[in-house]
Amino acid sequence: MQPLSLMGNHQLWQLQSALGSQTESIRDRVLHVEPEWVQLNSDADLWLDVAVFEQTYNLVQKVPGQELETATAQHLQNVVQLYQGPLLEGWYQDWCLLERERLQNIYLAMLDKLMSYCEAHHDYETSLLYGMRIMYYDRARERTHQRLMRLNYLLGNRAEALRQYERCATALDEELGIKPSKSTTALYKRIQADQLDEPEPLMALRETDPTIKAVTTPSLLEVLGNLAHLQRSLTDIQDQLQQSIQQVELALVIADAADAARGSQFPQKTLR
Repeated sequence: MQPLSLMGNHQLWQLQSALGSQTESIRDRVLHVEPEWVQLNSDADLWLDVAVFEQTYNLVQKVPGQELETATAQHLQNVVQLYQGPLLEGWYQDWCLLERERLQNIYLAMLDKLMSYCEAHHDYETSLLYGMRIMYYDRARERTHQRLMRLNYLLGNRAEALRQYERCATALDEELGIKPSKSTTALYKRIQADQLDEPEPLMALRETDPTIKAVTTPSLLEVLGNLAHLQRSLTDIQDQLQQSIQQVELALVIADAADAARGSQFPQKTLR
């Protein structure tokens, strides 16, 4: 939905006229207009590119790119063509900024998957093209720089792989004020020494989909953190048990006191 305050009456009339909304029944109108809002009529017979975009992402969201079926990958290749640029570029309302970022993140995540799929099938040139499209929207995406370095090297273009590192260093400095990570620098040095071997397809660098957590061997710090969290949980459970025991003990004391009180109200008679 969009607030009517962002759209003038003349603009709204032009839009309704272009869509034929004024002559159709309310149920069949493309636009659903309320006093404060205007939105697309979800019941209308129409094809919405954003809906197809989101449905496809939901379909592949939890599937690693290198494990995509051929038909699914082909469908994904077609769907990413729907993205023609940032949503309503030039608009700076809060709702628009959030939606623009969300759709762009979905687009980049799908490109990541296609990079992994192509690399797993040794189609390095196409994977490279998808990576370059990612760079167009996020030039400081370091993991993608790493993948482009590898892909260029695997295509026999070591000089371009080394230049990609320089572009990475420049982008990180200009965008974030940081230097390339140790892993990026180590990759650069292996390429420089011509010591980078072609990996197995499934060992390719993982895509950076923000909705998928990579499965890695935990570090000692992570193990220590997990143990500390477990210790805190056990302490909380112990405290809860202690409180429960005290409550039961208190209930028993109260019950005993009540029994004693009832006994004092009805003293036993003794035979004389």
